[in-house]
Amino acid sequence: MTSDDENNSAAVSVGVICCRVLEREIRALVDNVPEVTLVDVMDWGLHIQPDLLLETLSRRIRSIQHNVDAVMLGYGRCQALDRLPDNFAVPVLAPDGEDCIGVLLGQERYEQELNQNAGTWFLTPGWTELGMEFIFKEFQVQRLAEKGHDPLEIAHRMLKDFSRALLIDMQLNENKEIKQAALSIAAEFGWPLEETNGSLNQLRQTLQRVIGMAHQSLEKRADS
Repeated sequence: MTSDDENNSAAVSVGVICCRVLEREIRALVDNVPEVTLVDVMDWGLHIQPDLLLETLSRRIRSIQHNVDAVMLGYGRCQALDRLPDNFAVPVLAPDGEDCIGVLLGQERYEQELNQNAGTWFLTPGWTELGMEFIFKEFQVQRLAEKGHDPLEIAHRMLKDFSRALLIDMQLNENKEIKQAALSIAAEFGWPLEETNGSLNQLRQTLQRVIGMAHQSLEKRADS
């Protein structure tokens, strides 16, 4: 690579906006990637209100779009991203997957696991770390809890048809702590805990595409 090529490469700036649940994976992915100049971590659980997720992401993209050459989203579709506007000032791309489970397992593998056992409760490292707090929010039991109902009892009712927990091991740091948290969740609901390996491949491929899009975006602006 010539010095001119190196200077052009260094000039590219990519922003990453991700859900807190995928923060561990995103930071492992972008470590030592000089093109990534911004990582913005959003609050977890926005997918529960897809319209709010869409509004929040759109607003955040617009707030950084003049400081970067392209944006990568660390989200699955989450019932919202198919409706993401296409009029941003820079290219925006998210990995393929219905949600973070599809992103880390691959959508085909995700569906295979569900076909094998439709009663599977998937545990990504991020969701596992949140523990029961995630389950309570996922089923929006807070309002019932405020009326005096036991949130744990409600969660048991909601999850009565599930029959196993599947922990997605990303082979990153804190595996021991994540495994213990997963065992605790599985024990609470009487599920056997199974494990499977996830992969950063989809996120990595998306980032590579976004970097390429950033180069194209920069070149277009230079020519205009």
